[in-house]
Amino acid sequence: MQEYIRADQNLHLLSQLIAKANRTFIPKKEDDSHTNLYFDALGNRITGRWIDAGNSKILFALSLENQSIAVFDETGKRQVSIATISRHIEEVQQEIEKVLPNIDLEPSRYSEPLHFQIPDYDFAENPIEKISPNGLSQWKYYRNMANQACFEILGFTQKWEEVRLWPHHFDTGVYLEINDTTGIGFGLAMQDDMVGEPYFYYSAYGLNGHTIDYSSTPPLTEGKWFDENWKGAVLPLHRVNQQSIRLFLHGTMAWLKHN
Repeated sequence: MQEYIRADQNLHLLSQLIAKANRTFIPKKEDDSHTNLYFDALGNRITGRWIDAGNSKILFALSLENQSIAVFDETGKRQVSIATISRHIEEVQQEIEKVLPNIDLEPSRYSEPLHFQIPDYDFAENPIEKISPNGLSQWKYYRNMANQACFEILGFTQKWEEVRLWPHHFDTGVYLEINDTTGIGFGLAMQDDMVGEPYFYYSAYGLNGHTIDYSSTPPLTEGKWFDENWKGAVLPLHRVNQQSIRLFLHGTMAWLKHN
């Protein structure tokens, strides 16, 4: 578990370099979705969004194979590769700035602080470390499971929304409105004080004046309910496998149908 958490934190910090490219070169959206990332399990990378650069489009990504910042063109060819291991994150940022004019992007705003803050990790000022192979393997396993679970919810509800990796809190998740009265948030969150370890979560939200009643939630075969500062259900990561996440989804979605 600790190797997973360490990988989670390191990748969260490194992903801010991709979020800055999104923030700088993607038109702003009110819901902040222009900064969203995605864990591309097939490509073994964390990607940003397609960016218009001159007469072409490019994609910034964090390659998990060698922990490099990469820029891909529309054919999938890697145009830029910038090493991160054993370098300070400010050094990597400065090198990204230097190559931006070569790919038809204006560098002047890239280094500006982001409009949100992430935790002050104790290693943030140190040279970037190589993530342990075991920690990285665990991270990819659980984040791919989160992607798949999100897509299963979308298939079940027949609502086609974006599966996101939010750069500020680093959840893999999805938000969808299943009708005029109810929205659902589902995802995999980093370790926090509420649960004490990474966890899957499910929460329903009332829309247009509708209220979701959490006072009579049924016991879950997998997971537990919260009904205090945050309302919803969680499944701690140490309990997670393919069967438990399916039971967690079945239990929470069945409750919602009768709410």
